[in-house]
Amino acid sequence: MDKITKSLLDSFASENELGKLGEDKQFEHFANFAVISKLHRSSFELESVSTGAGGDAAIDGIAILVNGKLIEDVEELDDIVGEAGHLDCDVVFIQSKTSSNFEGSQIGSFIFGVKDFISDAPKMVHNEKLKSCRAIWDAIVEKSAFMVNRRPACKLFYVTTGKWIGDQNLVAVVTSGRREIEESGLFETVSMTPLGANEIQKYYHETRNKLSATINFQSRITLPDIEGVKEAYLGVLPYKDFMSLVQDENDAIYNIFYDNVRDFQGENEVNKKIKGTLAAGNFELFCVLNNGVTIVATSLTPAGNRFTLRDYQIVNGCQTSNVLHGSQAIAGIENVHVPVKIIVTEDEEIKNEITVATNSQTEVKAEQLEALTVFQKKLEQYFAAMKGDGKLYYERRAQQYHSSPGVRKTQIISIPIQIKAFASAFLMVPHAVSGYYGTIVQRFKGQIFGQDHKYSPYYVSALCYFRLEGLFRNGIIDVKYKKVRFHLIMLARMIGMGVELPALNSGKMDRLCDTFAKTLNDDGKCADLFRAAVEKIEEADFDLTQKQFKSETETMKLIDLFDAN
Repeated sequence: MDKITKSLLDSFASENELGKLGEDKQFEHFANFAVISKLHRSSFELESVSTGAGGDAAIDGIAILVNGKLIEDVEELDDIVGEAGHLDCDVVFIQSKTSSNFEGSQIGSFIFGVKDFISDAPKMVHNEKLKSCRAIWDAIVEKSAFMVNRRPACKLFYVTTGKWIGDQNLVAVVTSGRREIEESGLFETVSMTPLGANEIQKYYHETRNKLSATINFQSRITLPDIEGVKEAYLGVLPYKDFMSLVQDENDAIYNIFYDNVRDFQGENEVNKKIKGTLAAGNFELFCVLNNGVTIVATSLTPAGNRFTLRDYQIVNGCQTSNVLHGSQAIAGIENVHVPVKIIVTEDEEIKNEITVATNSQTEVKAEQLEALTVFQKKLEQYFAAMKGDGKLYYERRAQQYHSSPGVRKTQIISIPIQIKAFASAFLMVPHAVSGYYGTIVQRFKGQIFGQDHKYSPYYVSALCYFRLEGLFRNGIIDVKYKKVRFHLIMLARMIGMGVELPALNSGKMDRLCDTFAKTLNDDGKCADLFRAAVEKIEEADFDLTQKQFKSETETMKLIDLFDAN
């Protein structure tokens, strides 16, 4: 391995606390992270895409991306497709070797493993992760009626530390394998990309860059000077240019709506009307009937009519963006012009004010605005104020800490993780946290991100998650218990804070959480706490051969153990 790749690998391993793993396994995670981050602009857990172990069918990483989101279980797929009404899928396969050579036999084994994975009846031995991914893939195929824009795209990446020189024999292996996968008829496109040291280094460096896009913004006016705003424009964008902001080169929608107060609402009345206007061919009316899209960027570089936006979010227009994305097959759609407002600012308070002020086309209740703007901002500040071993970073916006020096990836708590950890610890529903996190919030509406909630329960539930993951990494808690990690978080909270809880808005809750955080930040006490939680799992006689634990009955068994004692 060359010195530059080795240096990047060491840095990556340190940031992700992978020091106990061998170099080969570190490189697998490194390659998976670099490749998938190029295709998916949001944080994800390394283990959620790692398949490299016994029974991996020569596949070290898999990412199944649906409508711009990384899918980890069938329930999440159902939630996302059910809301959107369409299914755009990219399935990514990765094989990585620390070898400096590209070997035809290994490339062939990788291709064979992929062909077997997508076959009607796989013959190769699959580990638990591959079986889980296969279940998701089967569910995707069953939902082919929702593939209104395109069939899935299949992307294979073979990564080494060497140099790809286009050897004729290796090119023949790659070409033949790609054609065989194409012959399955399952995919819109199939690509096979060999990555050597130079390419994987470039991919990794790109993970540090913010999302950027270039548009032709000819029909615009410049808005007057606004305090705190570098520049602002109002105008219309041709359909093609607008879509370049919201989807990648494979027509997969970006995950750029984190600052939006709502996720895509699916087939509600407003969205039906938008799609109806398009389906009727009234393209010229779209511009005057639609309230438009508001885009906030950190920086903008103009070159005549060509504007390059960097680190941008759509803070209003999630519904419009998704409907337009799902209408690509409509003949003449390229004639649509989209009203847009582009605001360039680094001021977070101004971003929040814009978000609240511009979200009016679809009914939004005041508590929703509060929950996903002011509450989220204050929760981020609360995390930032905490010191010591329990220092965590609340990722309110996608990739906001990707290039922050001194921030280990393990310290970053994403919104989905926060919701699942809090619901497990304080709502005591670990069985109900599978699926898309937006659906989980709806399921427990009014119980998560309450305006008057203390921030401490959110922090300690995230700290529980962080500390438990560290115990898994260091071999203190057996990784076989990882499939019940949210049950362990609930149990740890019950052991550490008691079964009965004060109100989430009370001072007593703050005091209890403060004491609990001290326990979690003491290495010895924390390990003992989770060992006690594991004992409860064993006492309840959980069958750890199960893939998932979604039954309320299992949760109640654990709670009843405390009543019995």
